[in-house]
This record gives sequence, structure tokens and C-alpha cells, in this order.
Amino acid sequence: MSSWWQGLSAREKALIASAGGLLALVIIWYGMVAPLLSGRSDALQARQQAADELAQLEHLSAASRARSPVSTGIAVSTGSSLDADAFKTAVTRAAQQSGLSISRLQGGAQGRFSLVFEQADSRQLFYWLNEVETRLGGRVERFSIDQAGAGRVRATVEISGGEA
Repeated sequence: MSSWWQGLSAREKALIASAGGLLALVIIWYGMVAPLLSGRSDALQARQQAADELAQLEHLSAASRARSPVSTGIAVSTGSSLDADAFKTAVTRAAQQSGLSISRLQGGAQGRFSLVFEQADSRQLFYWLNEVETRLGGRVERFSIDQAGAGRVRATVEISGGEA
């Protein structure tokens, strides 16, 4: 091997050395640098996924607490009806326990009223609507929803229920 190397001209030695250097750079890049960068990216994605799962579990935990009659202070069973004021109180309390902030509450005559949410999470909003219809026995009469930016929505909900 050394006799072969000695037999090469200076130009051939320089070409072989530069090819060896390039090969070393490719091996270092694909063998060390790229896996490190990929591992960092994977770790960031795993962290974000874990944070999303934690938020979802916290939401479900809050929802299960909101579902229990002890947390609302009003015992509601399927099939029983509340008077209009108690129904309105139960609906607003369920919204607050679902993490929704009511911007405006209008009406109330004959068990029919409207709620406006300016900056609401759509998942929480639909969960709350399900609670109103299934657990509290209300009915959504009108519903409008618009994007409010930053992943939030603006919603107006007209609900009827309770004994007039």
C-alpha cells in the first residue's frame, strides 16, 4: 500500500486526500450531526404532544367534576325539569365549570335566553352544549359561531328549557 502511495503524483495524492476529507465530513454529518438535530426535533414534538395530552386530561377532569351533581349544587336527573331560573343558573354554572367565560347573558322570559361567548375554545363550547342538552335537558334553539383569532371562537347560543 505504501509503495502504491509513493507511486502517485502530488496531484493524485491531493485528489485522494480531498475525497477522503469529503467522505469524513459526510460520515460525521450523517452519523452524528443529523441524528442529534433529528433527536432534538423529535423531543420537541414529544413534549408538545405530552402538553396537549395533559391539557386534554385536565379538561376531561374538569368536565367530570362538572358532571357530578355535588359540584353544581343542583341535582338534575334525566327527565326532571327545573324552573326557568334554576335552569338558567345550572346552564351558566355548567358553562363556567367547562372553562367558558360568558360575555353576555340576555333574555330569560319563559325559560329562553341567549349567551354570548367572545373568546371560547371550540372543544369546550361543544362539550358544554352537549351537557346542556343531555344532562340539563335544555334545547339549543339558535347557534352561531365565528372565528375570533388565536384558535378561539365567538359564539352566540340561544337555549330554551326549564318550566316556564
